Amino acid sequence: MAERVAADRSLWLSALPSIRRAPIGDLLPRLLGGAELEPLTEPIAAPVMTVARTLAAGHGPVSDIAVSPDGRHLVTAHYGADVVCVIDTATLSVTATIDGLSEPYAAVIVGDRAYVSAASNAEDAVVAVDTRTATPLAAKTFDMTLSGLAVSPAGDVLYVGRTGEDEVDIAVIDIESGSVGSIAIPAAPGASIETVRVNADGTRLFAALTTSTGGMLAIIDIRARAIKAVVSIAGSIGDIAVVPNGRTVFATGWDVELGGVIHVVDVAGARVTDTIDMGGVPTQLVLSRGGACAYIVDRDEIAVMCTATTEIVDSVVIGPQLSCLAVDPVRNRLYAADYAGVITAVRLDPAVPQPQQLAVAAS
Repeated sequence: MAERVAADRSLWLSALPSIRRAPIGDLLPRLLGGAELEPLTEPIAAPVMTVARTLAAGHGPVSDIAVSPDGRHLVTAHYGADVVCVIDTATLSVTATIDGLSEPYAAVIVGDRAYVSAASNAEDAVVAVDTRTATPLAAKTFDMTLSGLAVSPAGDVLYVGRTGEDEVDIAVIDIESGSVGSIAIPAAPGASIETVRVNADGTRLFAALTTSTGGMLAIIDIRARAIKAVVSIAGSIGDIAVVPNGRTVFATGWDVELGGVIHVVDVAGARVTDTIDMGGVPTQLVLSRGGACAYIVDRDEIAVMCTATTEIVDSVVIGPQLSCLAVDPVRNRLYAADYAGVITAVRLDPAVPQPQQLAVAAS
């Protein structure tokens, strides 16, 4: 199951799956034309967020976007075109295109390799892609539906959410050897995993689930590979983000009375401590490098929430409906992608935003 590919590094290898385009691909919007790069926008006085550049990658809706650890590259998954793109962040231009990956959905980057979940009529797979050569290297196939994808802080383990007919679990893939373990998640039939995330020190794994009775957040002890606690959440739960100290989890969701909300979960107490009315439709959120700010997708705009006060301190309208976000791990930059296939680079104010310091963001 494993084969040595370099003297100092190995990578699991198996036969690449037979990719078959699923019927949903025929129902997606018409793909865009060639790539277009808009000029840099001059920043204005002390903005929290400033739109810098936009790129139409030319492959339609973006399901996920990931940034390399050094901040030099982006990887975008375009599920309608069966394409993954590698983008140079300095120029915001496409440097490589990998096609033939059936409906790529989620992506993470470890060193010079991206790991992408892909779906087909027969089976789902996690595919390893060399971002330097734009070559699919290997794949692990599964007979369950894959959803969330996360990587350990050390970059040596992949965690993949899996949903079957009667069970849900987390696949644990050792990147070097290719061995696969699992973490069982007790849930009633019909439950599905939406998102998985790892805390900064690699000791806790968090899984957001949708069940017949509402949302659920599973808190998992990674060393023991066991559920430590389960938090029931009224309404739904979608994307989740873990603050750097691991004490708090923020989750997007929908509440019957309030509408779109952000749930605040205390990890130690395994309980919801606050539910923030967003007054919109929050779908994804990411945290700034230090965790002081949360950037939240709400239809065509990004809202900024101060995580200390849970106040919304700013927002900027990007354009068409947004699909996903990623924070540059090196520079103060945020990347937003949308369902039209456009990627937007946004400059971030490195200072912690306070309500009294708000300034109008770039138009």
